[in-house]
Order: sequence, then C-alpha cells, then structure tokens
Amino acid sequence: MELINLTNLPLIFLETDQVSSGVLTLLFLTPFIIVVPYALYLVFRYNYWYNHRPIEKHYKLILERHYAYYRDLPIELKGPFERRVALFVRGKTYYGQHGLEITDEMRVLVAATAVQITFGFKFFQLPRFSKIFIYPKKYFNQHTKKHHKGEVYPMGKLIRLSWDNFLHGLKDPEDGINLGLHEMTHAMSLENRIKSNGAHSYIDPQAHALWRKLAIAEMEKINRKEKSLFRAYAGTNLEEFLACSVEVFFEQTQQFNDYHPALYQATCRLLKQDPLPNKSNREYLI
Repeated sequence: MELINLTNLPLIFLETDQVSSGVLTLLFLTPFIIVVPYALYLVFRYNYWYNHRPIEKHYKLILERHYAYYRDLPIELKGPFERRVALFVRGKTYYGQHGLEITDEMRVLVAATAVQITFGFKFFQLPRFSKIFIYPKKYFNQHTKKHHKGEVYPMGKLIRLSWDNFLHGLKDPEDGINLGLHEMTHAMSLENRIKSNGAHSYIDPQAHALWRKLAIAEMEKINRKEKSLFRAYAGTNLEEFLACSVEVFFEQTQQFNDYHPALYQATCRLLKQDPLPNKSNREYLI
C-alpha cells in the first residue's frame, strides 16, 4: 500500500488569527448588511405610499361625501391629499373615550383636517402627536377643572377632540367655527417649534414675522371691542388668534380677503396655500 506524503498537500486551512479577523469583519458588516437594505425598503415603501399608492376606496368615499375642501381641490391635487390622509391615519393611534367606538369615518375626517392645514408643507404628519383621543361630547379635564371641546397636549403627545363639536364644524362649512381645524392648527404651530422631532421650522420665519405683526394689530382691535371678522376668543393670545383665524381663512375665505387683504395674504404665505375659489390653490400647491 502506497503511503501519501502529507507534506506535499496544499494547506487549505487559514491561520487562527486570519479566522478571527474574518469573523470580526463579518460581525462588523452584518448590521450594515441588514439595516441598509431595510432602510432602503422603508424609503421606497414611503415613496410608494406618498406618491403612488391609491387610497382605500372607502376612505375616498368618506372624503367625497363629507369633506368640502377635498371636493373643491383641482383633480391633480386630490391624489396627493388622499395619500397624505392615508399616511396620517396609519401613523396615529385613535382612542374612543366614554364608550365611543372609533370608526374609519372618524380616522379619515380627523386626518383630513390635519392634512388640510398642512397641505402646503412637506411635513404634514405632526409626528409629536401620536395619539388622538375622541370623546362623544365636551369632556371634563381634571387638570384645568374645566369642560373642553378639544385640546392639544404636547407633553402627553396627544390631541383630544369632542366628536359632536368636530362634526358641527364640518356640517356648517361657512360659519368660521371648526374644531378640527382649530386644534390641528395648535398642533401644527407647536410642531413647528419642537426641535426634537425632525419636522420643526417648516414655517417660513419671514412669513411668520409679517403675519405676527398684522395679527397683533388685529388682536388689539378685538380687545378694544371694535368690530372684527374674528370672534372675541381670537384676542386671547397669538396662538388662539392663529387657530381662530385659520378657521375663518378656510370657511369664510372671501370675507377674510375683503375684510383684511394684507392679513389674508400673510396667512396665505404662512400656510403656503390660497383657498380662494378663483385661485384653486394652484399658485401655492402646484
């Protein structure tokens, strides 16, 4: 029997230090191998949702039946509005209070108010506010010891709404009173100032400075009890004036423009949209 000379065989094993080096390299690269493709997947999925994915049919039907702002949009803007609504719904958790059952109609209509006021901005999901509590009617707040129709609580990352008052704001789209727009405007304004979210400072500082100057003058007029298009509550402070004036901006658009053209145009610049019927939002939103 012929013996094999093992010394002539090629060495097929790595040295111990080479093996260790290879393992360490693999361990170092593994997170990148996993994380980078997943991050790309999320980016592409978001891009698909944002730009291409059709809205659920029953969501679209809810908007068509109950949301005047959506119905009045030019056809080329309805798709982006629909997708923003769908993304907002997916990004929030809704909680029914005092026995109220959350429905898709509630989710869609609440989302639509947030999308409406932020439609001119790239950022619209209000990431700070992940929870939305909906009450059947006015509720008692244990901290303020008062009954509220709605409120925004940044420390708790939540928005509270009373559903009967929310619906009233939608059923009469010309009275300048809209709880959904009011509270979402508070959320938008707070979001713009919270620097830890990655979605702050999207309101143009120059546009805000001009609006602020005009708003203060109008608040002083309100507090002197002089005649104003805006209700007395708008004179409470700048945040309440903003929320109340946004209600008027969308619900009594022509009256606002006729009453105070400079403040109206400043609000258009602030929100980056112009809802006057003859403008169709094209100047700002397209």
